[in-house]
This record gives sequence, structure tokens and C-alpha cells, in this order.
Amino acid sequence: MVHRFDPQRAERLLDERRYSWHDPAQVLRYLDLDRCTALADVGCGPGWFALPAAKRLPPGGVVYGIDISEEMLEHLRRRARAQGVDNVVPVLAEEEDEWPVPTESCEAVLIADVYHEVDPASMFIGEVKRILRPGGVCLVVDWKPEPTPEGPPADHRVDPDDVIAEFTAGGFQFVGPCDVGPYSYGLKFAKPPHP
Repeated sequence: MVHRFDPQRAERLLDERRYSWHDPAQVLRYLDLDRCTALADVGCGPGWFALPAAKRLPPGGVVYGIDISEEMLEHLRRRARAQGVDNVVPVLAEEEDEWPVPTESCEAVLIADVYHEVDPASMFIGEVKRILRPGGVCLVVDWKPEPTPEGPPADHRVDPDDVIAEFTAGGFQFVGPCDVGPYSYGLKFAKPPHP
């Protein structure tokens, strides 16, 4: 079962103060977006990462903004229109079903501030693997497992070693850690190429 962030608090996710501790540019630099034709932002919310990513993709590139909340996707649509961004595709995902994103369609997947809410992890990781092209990368960004001034309570956080174990058990290769800000850890994974 996936836990839901309250859509009534969506504006909190867009607070300008987030740039000091959760700058999209610092996170997105690990995804090589200049050569990416398709990125999935899983748990995109109102587009904190999806919209900056869409602006960095080459012509014809697309961002699939995946969320389980239609209200969050409506925030994303409004913000995309206001910013003149037309290469974001909002995708409503049902909690425990296959995401409506084509198989092996994405070169990169971003999972930011969502992994601590996912249960069961194996099903979620299976969907990431399904939509990712062979050789594609997945960046997991989540809250450090200790109390910080921002983020969920410490007992709702996931230790990065557990994330690594779950993704490698799901068939991913761990590429390495990424510096994504003072309150979060970043973990980069790769889907192995076809043999």
C-alpha cells in the first residue's frame, strides 16, 4: 500500500525556501538530461522536479509526471501551462497496478521524497524496472534517516542501505551515492543492459 501526501498541502512542496535544501538543479545533474528523451518523475506532486527537468530535455524529450493523486497532477498541469512547458505528460497511477507508461520507454527515472511512503517496495521497484530502458538510470532521493528540520518524522524514513538492498534484489546495479542536499541522500542505480 502506498501512503499519500495530503494534496491540500501541495503549496508547501513549492515553497521557495526549499531551494536552500532541495535544489532541483543539484538533484537533476545526476541524470544526464541533455541526452535524455524520456524521464519518469515518480511521485511528481506539483512538479518541483518535473518542470525543471522538462526544460532541460532535448527537443522532443518528454517527462512522465507520475502520481497517485489527481489533485497533484492538476497542480502540475496548471504550473506547466503557466510556465509554457508542453513536454510534461501527467500520469495517474493506481496504487498497486502497472503504471500507464510504456515498457522500456524511459532513459531515466527520478524517485524523490517518495520511497519512504512505498509499500511493498518489490512491486514498486518492478514497475521502475519495467519502464526503464536497458542501461537506463534511476535516482532515488529520500530523507536521511535522522531528524532534520524538514521532512517526515525520523521513524517514517528509510535507511539508504535498505534501499540499496531492495533495488539490487530487484535486479538493479548500484552505481553510487549522490550529493543532493543537507537533509537527503541520493542513490543512483542502473538497469543492466540486455545480454
